[in-house]
Amino acid sequence: MKRRTPILILILTMLLIPGLRALASPFAPISTRPQREAAVDKDLAWIHAQQQANGAVGGLGESCDIARAVALAGDDPDDPTWTPGRVSLLKRCKLDLPEYLAREDAGRIAKVLRAAIATDEDPQDFGGYDLIAMLESQYDPQTGFYHPHNLFRNALAMIALEEAERPISAKTIAAIANEQNSDGCWGWPIGGDVTDTDTSGLIIHALAGAGYADHPAAVQCVGTLMARQLPDASWEARWGDAAGNSDSTALVIQGLAAAGWDPEGPAFTKDRTAVEALLAFQAEDGSFWWRYDQAGTLLLGSKQAIQPLVMTYPNERPKPFTLYLPVSAH
Repeated sequence: MKRRTPILILILTMLLIPGLRALASPFAPISTRPQREAAVDKDLAWIHAQQQANGAVGGLGESCDIARAVALAGDDPDDPTWTPGRVSLLKRCKLDLPEYLAREDAGRIAKVLRAAIATDEDPQDFGGYDLIAMLESQYDPQTGFYHPHNLFRNALAMIALEEAERPISAKTIAAIANEQNSDGCWGWPIGGDVTDTDTSGLIIHALAGAGYADHPAAVQCVGTLMARQLPDASWEARWGDAAGNSDSTALVIQGLAAAGWDPEGPAFTKDRTAVEALLAFQAEDGSFWWRYDQAGTLLLGSKQAIQPLVMTYPNERPKPFTLYLPVSAH
């Protein structure tokens, strides 16, 4: 079992952080939704320009990820706009499946399952594959994991099954919590002790999707991410990188929003909000750079930025309205 944060710190975290979450919405700045929608449109245009004559964007299997991002942004990856020849982006995804899924890996299956759900296709007959059955067959009842070595891919599997409205076992939740590092967050490998923000953001998302947004492990990791946010409001991949990147920042925002935290609220605001930090990675051509100090576009960051930018944040949700009526006694 891994070394835990002292119990007093955990208790204080549990007491203080939910209060911060409650404060994040009423005092949040004006929503950046118009800027986010404009950024997504520019990003989508850049991604579209990367599409090849055979319908693909990126390498093997990446067309499924891109098709999902396109659908989340409100486009149809199967329409003529995304069909440069005879093969649409979505069809390219399906055509690649025999090779891409030849090695049955929970992370790969989860990505395809999420693409099927986002594009409103049948996940039990997507390109001839029952993706739900395939992913659930990867589950190990002895360990509670879907992937034997990789926490990031386990989180992907959990989120995919949650989106398919499939149950996540209590054993899986316990197994994930048991892998928490001493700083309160998680790293890539099972059994590791080095935290990375990508895995941490994805696990917070996965726990929230399973109904455990307020699990002590998730709340503690949010506190760590809050404390570790860089002065420019972004996040680095691992502590000590000293420079944030678009992919890590996107995955943390995605996890926070899924768990009910406001990435535009004061808890995650330095001189600017976390969302503004993500938007600052976008280049003039619409793509997203890996880091501010490293020129060059990144397909990974460009596709990853779409989900957190299209999500609804707490400050954008209508507040409950209570009507008080006078009580008359007779």
